[in-house]
Amino acid sequence: MSLGPLEGIRVVELCGWFTGPMTACILADQGADVIKVEPPSGDPYRISGARRGGHSASFMAANRNKRSITLDIKQADQKEILLKLIARADVFIQNSRPGAMDRLGLSAERLRAQFPRLIHTSISGFGQSGPYAGDGAYDMIIQALSGVMAIHTDQQGQPQTVKTLLVDKLTPPIVAQAITSALFRRERTGEGATLEYAMLDGMVWWMWPDAMMHQTFVGDGVEGATAVSAVNMVYPTDDGFLVCSPHEDKDWAKFIEVVGRPELADNPLISTARGRRTNLHDFTKVMRESFGGRTTAEWCDLLREQGIPCAPVLSPEEVRHHPQLIWNETVLEVEHPEAGRHRTVRAPVLFEGQANAVLRPAPAAGQHGDEILRELGVIPA
Repeated sequence: MSLGPLEGIRVVELCGWFTGPMTACILADQGADVIKVEPPSGDPYRISGARRGGHSASFMAANRNKRSITLDIKQADQKEILLKLIARADVFIQNSRPGAMDRLGLSAERLRAQFPRLIHTSISGFGQSGPYAGDGAYDMIIQALSGVMAIHTDQQGQPQTVKTLLVDKLTPPIVAQAITSALFRRERTGEGATLEYAMLDGMVWWMWPDAMMHQTFVGDGVEGATAVSAVNMVYPTDDGFLVCSPHEDKDWAKFIEVVGRPELADNPLISTARGRRTNLHDFTKVMRESFGGRTTAEWCDLLREQGIPCAPVLSPEEVRHHPQLIWNETVLEVEHPEAGRHRTVRAPVLFEGQANAVLRPAPAAGQHGDEILRELGVIPA
């Protein structure tokens, strides 16, 4: 049985923490043979967050379906092993600070010259050059510089972080897609590629269509509108919160009937789909006032019966019990030899109608070292 669309592709991942490892994990989930190269001390993400049996939940999520070897690439003989791995690889991914690989004699230019079919991928916070290139870039740093914090404020107007690793998790699907695009071009031309991704660039790109809409047009003559980021679209019920989106005219008419507020049909600011999208402050005020007298579940049942898009606001504990996630078999229970039974989430894209399996649990540091060295002929088979 095929392991996935990238079966036969080999990836060498020289990355720590989340962005690079999760990028490689996406490729591994799609069938690529990913060899994770770690320092002798292991990827620092191994000790981040909730842990059991010496494995952290965060590390396990970003490193399944991989093999691991530990190398001290500052040592000449260990660096030579890395070069042997890269020589056999289709893709090389690294997320060291700009200049670090150059100092080791492993620059993109040198590796591409030596291995012209290689897809060389560098992930950094700010880019490979420029005034901030050498700075450390954690998720919150990029949230601050990209405007994300500024649009998420509390009631006192103080900027807030998005309380998940937004930037770190945005990076992997973008970079993985670029890698597969480069592999596709190589199939047609035989040429490798040098890919560079800056997390700051990616986050500003992600923000631009809506939160940055007022930065788009240059000059006068722009019709005003309220940005989605300026309003809160979470509405209270008698026992919790829900979201509801009756923006289309057909849904708005049904919504007015469900909530029993016929006077809303005569409100000129929100009587049309365009008005509801333009006058978001007025629209969300009306919505906040509309869900008293019933529980979240009761309101969602009534709204869904009429085909009006809505959803309860679920806690992290409630998410995996949602009927659609159960139907989709999104959350799986699998065994890990050290961490034991745990939940993981399958790859979200079905390929030919099938989800790719979790074939390898996240490895221990260096777990496959001898196996990989035998493949390279460094030690006897």
